[in-house]
Amino acid sequence: MEKKKNTAVLCYLRTHRRNWGLTQKELAKLVGTASSVQISRYENGKRAPKIEVALACQVIFGVPPSIMFPDAHALVEEEVMRNMYRMDQALSNTTSLAGIRKRELFNFALKRALSTSRSQKEV
Repeated sequence: MEKKKNTAVLCYLRTHRRNWGLTQKELAKLVGTASSVQISRYENGKRAPKIEVALACQVIFGVPPSIMFPDAHALVEEEVMRNMYRMDQALSNTTSLAGIRKRELFNFALKRALSTSRSQKEV
């Protein structure tokens, strides 16, 4: 029988919560989640937080969700980039202004993602 791989994702929620002396129960109340169990799931990478929770954490700690939950951000970014690539390919022969603008947007998003990726590797 094969053992399951650890699928925990990188998350800095526990670090920030502990730095400020908050318990999981207190943080759960602040962000409006059902219980400290949910906070534990986020901290252990067993669940990705809902957008409301990620934004609430930004309000509390002043850390953007992309920094607080980097693995979740990377997964979303990868999926969106794949989707943009497919759409870009479908629009490759377009001459319409709308199609050209969409391809321009995709190009800017790709450059931004590559730039962010490079700067994070340098840190």
